Amino acid sequence: MKKIDELNKKIERLESKLQQPSSTGSNILVLVPVAAIITWGLTKIF
Repeated sequence: MKKIDELNKKIERLESKLQQPSSTGSNILVLVPVAAIITWGLTKIF
């Protein structure tokens, strides 16, 4: 469960960075690999 908490904190930090005004295209480029890494990480945990 500790790893999940760490992942949640990282996601929150990333989301707060994404909330800052920037071009939508770069946000999508960031979100796609992040989502892939998170799903991969979660499959490794469970």
